[in-house]
Amino acid sequence: MRRAAARGTPDPRGPRRTARAPVQRVPRLERAAATALRGTAHRGLAPVTPLLAPPPGAAFLRDLEWEGRGSLILANPEWARRWPQATGPLPSLLPDLAGHVWLATSGSTSADPSHVTWVALAKTAILASAAAVNAHLESTAADTWAHALPLFHAGGLGILARARLSGARVIAAVEGRWDAWRFRERLVEERCTLTALVPSQVHDLVTARFHPPPSLRAVIVGGARLDPELHREARGLGWPCLPSYGLTETASQVATATLGSLSSRSYPVVLPLLAHAAARAGSDGRLELRAASLLTCYAEATEDGARVWDPKHEGWFATDDLGVVYAEGIEVLGRASDSVKVLGELVPLSRVEAQARTWASEEPMLRGLNVDLAVVAPPHPRLGHELVLVVAHPDPDVLRRLDLDALRESLLRSSRDTLLPFERVLRVITAARIPRTALGKCRRQLLSREVGLEA
Repeated sequence: MRRAAARGTPDPRGPRRTARAPVQRVPRLERAAATALRGTAHRGLAPVTPLLAPPPGAAFLRDLEWEGRGSLILANPEWARRWPQATGPLPSLLPDLAGHVWLATSGSTSADPSHVTWVALAKTAILASAAAVNAHLESTAADTWAHALPLFHAGGLGILARARLSGARVIAAVEGRWDAWRFRERLVEERCTLTALVPSQVHDLVTARFHPPPSLRAVIVGGARLDPELHREARGLGWPCLPSYGLTETASQVATATLGSLSSRSYPVVLPLLAHAAARAGSDGRLELRAASLLTCYAEATEDGARVWDPKHEGWFATDDLGVVYAEGIEVLGRASDSVKVLGELVPLSRVEAQARTWASEEPMLRGLNVDLAVVAPPHPRLGHELVLVVAHPDPDVLRRLDLDALRESLLRSSRDTLLPFERVLRVITAARIPRTALGKCRRQLLSREVGLEA
C-alpha cells in the first residue's frame, strides 16, 4: 500500500491522482438503473407521499414502486409519536420531485424533524448504487439478504434496491429492537448469505461470542468506522466483515473492502472505490466524491417554507470527511467536524478513540466489564481542546470501583508509540451511557453536556 507523504513535504510520486473506478462500467450501471425504473425518473412532478413508519418486507417493496414517479419520505417512526406537529407538514414543505426518496441525513435522525436536513435521492441514483454493490459482492438471485438496518437509513433502503436488481431474497432479521441472539438465529434459519450491519451490532455479536453460520459469505459494515480491534475480534470468530465508507448523500457505500480481503485477517485500511464512483482530496484535505448515486439536493424546513439547495460543484460533492486518495482506493481519516485543534494541531477524535478501544480490550481493570467508550474534547484555555475519555457502564457500582487515575496512566503508557503527544488523552471520567444515533455514532456534544464538560 502506498502511503502519503507527510503534510508539507513534497510527495516523490508527484501530485496524487483522482482515484476512479473503471469508467467504462459506469454507463452500464446507469443503463441498468434506468431500465429498472423504465425511464420514469425526472419526468414531471409527482406528489410526495409521507411514509413515517416504513412497513417491512414485501409490503414496503410494493409501496416504494421502483418503477413509479411517486416520491416518498422515509423517516424515523419515533418522530410521528414524539413530534406529530412537526412531521405532519413535511409533505407540503419538501419539494415535489418525481421518482425520489427523501431521507434525513444520518447525523440528524434523532433530532426534532423540524430541525433536520433532508436529502433527496433519485430512485435511479439508489439503483445505480445497488448495481455497483451487487457487482462488488458478486451478488445474484441465489443470495439471501438478512435485513437488520432501519429502512429510513440509506444502508437499510439500499438492501431492498440490491435485491430488486439481483433477484436476491430479503428476510427481516430484526423484529422491533435489535437482538443479537435472534439475529444470529435468523441467519441460521434462512441460510442467509449477505447482510449489512453497523459497528455497534458487530460489537454485540462479538461480545456474545457468536459465530456466523457457514452460509454467510459477507457482512458489509458501515454507518461508522469499524474499529480495527473489533474487526480483528470479529474475524477471529469467523464473521466475514467488509468495512465500507458511504453517506446518505451517496445512497449508501462508495468504497468497500473486497471479497478477496477475507482471505486475510488484516484490517483493510485503504478501501477500493466501487464501479460507479470517483474520489479526490480537496485543498483542505476533505474527500470529494463524484458518483452516479449522488443526491439531487438538500432541503430544510424554515419559518418561511423550505430552503432547497444543491451542494454539488461541477458534479463533485465535498464531504465532511478527511481522507487520502490512492490509486487503489481511499483511506478515511475521520470527520473534519469530528476533529479538533490541540496546541494548534488537528486531531481526529476517531483516531484517538480507536486507540483507546484497543487499549481497553487489553486493560485488566476493564476486562469482562463490557464498558462503552467515547472521546470528547471540551474547550481548554491553553490547549485549545482537552481530550477526555468517557468510560460508560449502566451500573454505578462498577464505575465507583474504577481507579480513574490508574486508567489514565495506563492509557498514556499504551499510546506513547501510537499517538503523538498532542493526541493523547489527559483525563478519564465515567458516565452511565454514551448517547448514540440509530447507527451507533457517538453524539459527542450531547455527551459533553451530559457529563458536565460543556454547557
